Amino acid sequence: MKDELCYELYGEYISLKELGMSVFISTAFAMLFFFVAPAVSAVLGVQSAGISITLGALGATVGFTISVLVSKVKRVVVEV
Repeated sequence: MKDELCYELYGEYISLKELGMSVFISTAFAMLFFFVAPAVSAVLGVQSAGISITLGALGATVGFTISVLVSKVKRVVVEV
């Protein structure tokens, strides 16, 4: 970890490996929920055009939550 190069992103420090992993996880869940939406719609009997987008956004939120739990905190605290 100490040898790993970290980048500053919006005032937080993150390694490129964890950033890539987080992007992959969020994208995978968003696409999974998006493509499963027609089957969910058929099971529920709901005929809505926006259910794919809604479930895709829900999948991105689930992926983000998992990414937050997997990533390690690398904050630098300086007392003045």
